[in-house]
Amino acid sequence: MVAPVDAILQAAQPWPHVRAMVPEDIPWVAAAAWECYPRRTPFDTWDGVVELTQSMFRNEAGEFMPVASPVALTEDDYIAGFVTAVYRCTLRDDLPDCPYILDCITLPDHRRRGVAAGLLAASARALKAVGEREVALTVYDDNEAGKALYSRLGFVEVMRRPASS
Repeated sequence: MVAPVDAILQAAQPWPHVRAMVPEDIPWVAAAAWECYPRRTPFDTWDGVVELTQSMFRNEAGEFMPVASPVALTEDDYIAGFVTAVYRCTLRDDLPDCPYILDCITLPDHRRRGVAAGLLAASARALKAVGEREVALTVYDDNEAGKALYSRLGFVEVMRRPASS
């Protein structure tokens, strides 16, 4: 799915309490991915999730963009969710030529409060500040809540691949 950053910013306000993701976040980012993603490749083993999280900071999926990878904090400084973004995703040749959201995760206790929309808006604001016009992401076909959110923010489907890919 791809969306103009301006469409995201028109549809949602950036989450009010964010900070950039840093390598020290690897343990809890991996734990959140383990908790939130369905058990399917590549999230089917704990070691795999940790390796994927570490590889992001090694730029193995593309150049990691900390400024466009916000961590949402509650008013009490608890983590509510995060977005991870790369400048151009290098994992597949058929992805759009624009920044790519690798993860958009809201922790279960903070869902349905606008965290994901606010995180994506914060990421879009950062991307716009560096001259980017669009952002892409992938969503599992069975993630109805995610698809509804992304559609509301202006994302449109540009390709579809089998669930096993």
